Amino acid sequence: MNTLAFVVVPYLCLAVFVVGHVWRWRHDQMGWTTHTSQLLENRLLRLASPLFHLRALGVVGGHVVGLLIPASWTHAIGISEHAYHVVAVGAGTVSGLMLVTGFVLLVIRRRMTPKVFRATTRTDKLLYAAMGWMFALGMAA
Repeated sequence: MNTLAFVVVPYLCLAVFVVGHVWRWRHDQMGWTTHTSQLLENRLLRLASPLFHLRALGVVGGHVVGLLIPASWTHAIGISEHAYHVVAVGAGTVSGLMLVTGFVLLVIRRRMTPKVFRATTRTDKLLYAAMGWMFALGMAA
C-alpha cells in the first residue's frame, strides 16, 4: 500500500501533468484561455486572488522544500525531527488556511456576483469541486 501511495501515484500524477500539457499544446494551443472575469467584478477579487495564489505557491514551495531537504542536513545544523515537524505543520496549516480562505472567497464571488456566475462554465464548477476536495484532503492530513 505504501508503494502505491508514495511511489506509483506521485509518478502517475506527474506523467498525467506532463502528457496532458504536451497534448494540449499540440492539439488545442489556441484554446488556452483564462475566461477572465476580472472586468465583471474586481472588489472581492483584489483580496481573494492574491490570498489564494500566493498561498498556493507557499503550499507547493513548502512541499518541495520538505521533499528536497534531507533529514541529515537538518540534523547536521541541530534541528531535531520533532522541531522540524512542528515548524512544517505550523507553517503548512497557516498557508493551508489562507489558501482555503482565498478559495472560498473566490467561489463566493463566482456564485454571488450575477455577471460572474453567468460566465461560469460546467468545467469551472467541476474544477472548483475537485480543488475543494483536494484542499479538504490536504488540510485533513
